[in-house]
Amino acid sequence: MIKFDLQNNCFNFRSVAVLIVKEHILVHQAVGDDFWALPGGRVEFFENSDDTLVREMKEESGVFCQVSRPLWYVENFFEYGNKKYHEIATYYLAEIMDCHNIQFEQAFDGIESGLNLKYKWVALSRISEINLKPEFLKSRLFELPASIDFVQINEIKNEEQ
Repeated sequence: MIKFDLQNNCFNFRSVAVLIVKEHILVHQAVGDDFWALPGGRVEFFENSDDTLVREMKEESGVFCQVSRPLWYVENFFEYGNKKYHEIATYYLAEIMDCHNIQFEQAFDGIESGLNLKYKWVALSRISEINLKPEFLKSRLFELPASIDFVQINEIKNEEQ
């Protein structure tokens, strides 16, 4: 995976799934966190980022998906735990291969050992009711771009990075 740590700073290169089925979107949360995020994972060296997404979704959640197209290229500076993160992420519109057995009202656990992730489907009409990170998603999920958009986010409190 492409992740580098330097003192209290971390760089991530990530691929993210925007999976929308019947006006619901799939989100996940690490147990103990107070926020939700869209699922995905870190890109491996010499791996295409869309391939990363398919692999990570299968490994972490057991969800088989295919990538439709990129939506957002995001530079995101944020704090998590005791670290400051510089994350580069490509958010992809993706489709689930078999959506007939989805239980929208029930959360489910991730399948990759050691990650302790919880997943759930949230109605888009109720997305403002959850603490979803990054914040830009709460408005942008309702108007997906026709071509890839560039998004910059800086949530780091101390500007001395």
